[in-house]
Amino acid sequence: MTTLGRYPGVVPDSPVFDYPYAALPGVDQSSFVRSNIPVWACTSDLTATGTGVAIGTRIFLREGDIVTYLTFVSGNTAGATLTNWWHALYSPSGTLIAQSADQGSAAWAANTAKRLALSTPYTVEDDGWYIAATSTTASTVQTLIGCAPIVTASAAVHTNSKAVGFTFGSSVAGTAPATTGSQTGVAKCPLVIVS
Repeated sequence: MTTLGRYPGVVPDSPVFDYPYAALPGVDQSSFVRSNIPVWACTSDLTATGTGVAIGTRIFLREGDIVTYLTFVSGNTAGATLTNWWHALYSPSGTLIAQSADQGSAAWAANTAKRLALSTPYTVEDDGWYIAATSTTASTVQTLIGCAPIVTASAAVHTNSKAVGFTFGSSVAGTAPATTGSQTGVAKCPLVIVS
């Protein structure tokens, strides 16, 4: 007799207890992949950020996770005349950990996932709410897939809570800022997949 039924993994990591595994249907539960929101909950084509402005979102990572790639997904509007774009990972305090290579003028079509490798894979040292960010410098910045939180720009939904989506920096071009600095909460939370 078993008390775990047919689930073969570690109980705390089961889909019942840990939604990131259930957030990406079809993904092998034994492989490392995290999503900040379930893909089936993404219903919004988020308004684009300004050119050269980074948009960040929080994602919970655990000690021992090895982050190699960040993936963001464009919405219905493609980027046009791109000159710089990248993804980056920041610590919970907002310090840059690693950035992908600057993609320069490479196209980012509508409704397209862009999975970029970080310059160096990062092994998470402590559990926490890390920050995944992306920025595009272009004549038209692509929209992103994600969700629009019910709460607008205010982060004050609970004591010590923080905005799930926020912008930072300006005219960042091809290099991610060393820190997020001042974060401006926005009523949009882009989908990010960390693997």
